[in-house]
Amino acid sequence: MIPYGTVEEASVALGRNLTRLETAWFDYSATKSNFHVYCHTILLLFLVYSLAPLPLVFVELTGWFEQYKIQPKVKYSLSEMFRCYKQVMKLFLLVVGTLQIVSYPSLQMVGIRSGLPLPSLMEIVAQLVVYFLIEDYTNYWLHRWLHCKLGYEMIHRIHHEHTSPIGYASPYAHWGEILILGIPTFLGPAIAPGHIITFWLWIALRQIETIETHSGYDFPWTLTKLIPFYGGAEYHDYHHYVGGQSQSNFASVFTYCDYIYGTDKGYRIHKKLLHQQFCTALRALGSIMIVVVIGIIGFTYYAVVVANYGPSLLIGGFDSLVALLVLALFHFLLVMLLWSYFSVVVTDPGGVPTGWRPELDIEKSDGNQHSTGVANQAPSVGDSSSHGVRYCRKCNQYKPPRSHHCSVCGRCILKMDHHCVWVVNCVGAMNYKAFLLFLFYTFLETTVVAISLLPVFLVFFSDGDGDITVSPGSLAATFVAFVLNIAFALSVLGFLIMHIMLVARNTTTIEAYEKHTVNWPYNLGRKTNFEQVFGRDKMYWFVPLYTEEDMKKLPSLGGLDNASRSETEPLQLL
Repeated sequence: MIPYGTVEEASVALGRNLTRLETAWFDYSATKSNFHVYCHTILLLFLVYSLAPLPLVFVELTGWFEQYKIQPKVKYSLSEMFRCYKQVMKLFLLVVGTLQIVSYPSLQMVGIRSGLPLPSLMEIVAQLVVYFLIEDYTNYWLHRWLHCKLGYEMIHRIHHEHTSPIGYASPYAHWGEILILGIPTFLGPAIAPGHIITFWLWIALRQIETIETHSGYDFPWTLTKLIPFYGGAEYHDYHHYVGGQSQSNFASVFTYCDYIYGTDKGYRIHKKLLHQQFCTALRALGSIMIVVVIGIIGFTYYAVVVANYGPSLLIGGFDSLVALLVLALFHFLLVMLLWSYFSVVVTDPGGVPTGWRPELDIEKSDGNQHSTGVANQAPSVGDSSSHGVRYCRKCNQYKPPRSHHCSVCGRCILKMDHHCVWVVNCVGAMNYKAFLLFLFYTFLETTVVAISLLPVFLVFFSDGDGDITVSPGSLAATFVAFVLNIAFALSVLGFLIMHIMLVARNTTTIEAYEKHTVNWPYNLGRKTNFEQVFGRDKMYWFVPLYTEEDMKKLPSLGGLDNASRSETEPLQLL
């Protein structure tokens, strides 16, 4: 309830005249309680659930846009769509509506307000961006959990009854799924609370986005195609097409999590992209991605050093001491980050030497060929774990175990992990350590930046001026830098944990997606596996360099000679 009796009282309290929107909001909500205002959320959701999919019903029944239907063989009748809508409304009345009423104390507790002043357009947009980023990342992991055996069989399989989704099927789910996936939706407003109008916009946009991704139609004029990393209907439709066995395309809005954690590979294969064009596009990125990385680092440097902690050095006292410590740590991590990053960029990941031949295996292979009369037959391609003859038909040469052909680089890479667009290079035997250190220092740097900018970030959402006085430009730069760094910190953390697990098993990303025997021959125990990547000299573990002694004593660091054990040799855990 607005604590002012008249518009004039509100104007005096705010120190300015109310805008037209604020006057209209005052006239409508001044006599209503906060609970009454919040209950409008139920009406909003009902209207979105009922009206937003209606155009898709018309499109489905008329068949006028059949060329844009993602699964054209699947047809839905009016009765089938109405049956789906009835189930959704039953769920809405029993779960969604009740949940909105029960959650009212939570919204009051986190500080979502309904009074004056109304938020500015910039504040609304900024909060919506934060909400989408938080929801997208947390929804990704909860969605992946729902596709494990327990989560799918008990809860998520109901939503996948529609292998070709329709608009009304977006909220069609088990009541438990509504509660679980409601957590990411509420988490953003809980972390960065705003006005109830912003909350309504967030709820409406999120549901409309969900309906659009479940539409079953990929319209070329959809404005969301202009949003970077946006998934859309065609992207999510594949997830439903595969069904319960799907381990791909978990993202709710953006695709970066699927790309970072490798859960979009099945989708890429399904799409049958012209690989040559895709690789050409990656090559074309080239130095652009390096410029992007440097640009993000430069922008962060401005927000931390120029806009915030640099001026604090001149204040004196405890504030200057804190600023000195923050800047010292920031610059140290920045130097290590850049050193590791450019080491990955400029270091050759390791290529197969021209004319390389596995002499012992070739002799055996030649003997077999002569005995069978097929001397001209090319050796088997094999997989990365094969100790026999492996041959690359694209390079027309033999390749060692654990090497793979990179279509972007156009050659075979020793102990190839993946081709990384951020470093414009393959990650292989010679630069894998530098890549891991780049992830490590990036996580530390972005975490330090996020923590150091958090006080100013909170001022952005405060009603008053707060304890920190900064210019609007510096405040905006701080806000953007905080959001960027917290997003990178969360993303890199997951990626770093994955690679730590790979190092512990002496496995690459490519090998992790191949079918291995339980007794993986290159798993030499955690300690030895670690040394196969970082070397034995502890002084060099945290820098992207190797000692000459390590390079001599550990030939596996070069990628050609990979240490392994026999099938019967016991595994040393320490």
